[in-house]
Amino acid sequence: MRSIRVVTLNLWNDRPEVAARIRVAIEGLKALKPDLIALQEVVGDRPTLENPAASIARTLDAHWQFDPVADHGGVMVGNAIVSRFPIESHRSVALPSDPSDPRRALLCQVKTPLGSLPFVATHLSWEMWQAPRRERQVVALDEFVREHGGDLPAVIAGDFNTAPDSAAIMFLTGKLSLEGKGTYYRDAWQRRHPFERGATWSEKNPYTVRWIERNRRLDYVFVGQIRDDGWGAVLDCRVVLDMPGPDGTYASDHFGVYAEIGLAPPEEAV
Repeated sequence: MRSIRVVTLNLWNDRPEVAARIRVAIEGLKALKPDLIALQEVVGDRPTLENPAASIARTLDAHWQFDPVADHGGVMVGNAIVSRFPIESHRSVALPSDPSDPRRALLCQVKTPLGSLPFVATHLSWEMWQAPRRERQVVALDEFVREHGGDLPAVIAGDFNTAPDSAAIMFLTGKLSLEGKGTYYRDAWQRRHPFERGATWSEKNPYTVRWIERNRRLDYVFVGQIRDDGWGAVLDCRVVLDMPGPDGTYASDHFGVYAEIGLAPPEEAV
């Protein structure tokens, strides 16, 4: 095994054409063959449609974990992780947020061939004017991940609802301190495409609303610091699930992000 493949995707809860959109997402994920998937805006079981994390896991012959975050009309919506590797344990934490719009992070310890890997799915506050709240959220997220380490550096993925030049993302990538604290994760997209926008909230997607500024990168895969043995090299990163299915339906109002994280020895790492 030379690498692990990670995908993050916001599923846009139960908005229009949900059954068709989930089918498009599943077909796209089958083609990508990810080992780990972080999902946001996942709707729990309903009488007419099962939890999409369960559907995805069954299709990929994988394990899954759902963390409900908020009640939307009697149905829970939250984050989920789908893993080709066994899930040894899971826990979640509430992030600083308004009671009317709760936010959480889900961490699963997954059993890879090289040991336990902390894999995190999260979804930060969406309003463009809520930068202070997102800043508090990433500080809490980092503390949570640090408290629950594994054998391998953590991988954090999700919809952060803010652009790379925001304080929240600059904090996570070691460029800025918040609340007198600092941390460091590598932004997989920036590692492979330092001069490209990589928009996941795009005007190319007919589901994106016009009153929220478009053509921004809001979805990320962050990788813990590379180790001396070469673990953690970002071998590839792409915007994915950015094409419609045969009937013109897109998987979500967001595009996804795919990252391939190397397990190579130092001389082969990048």
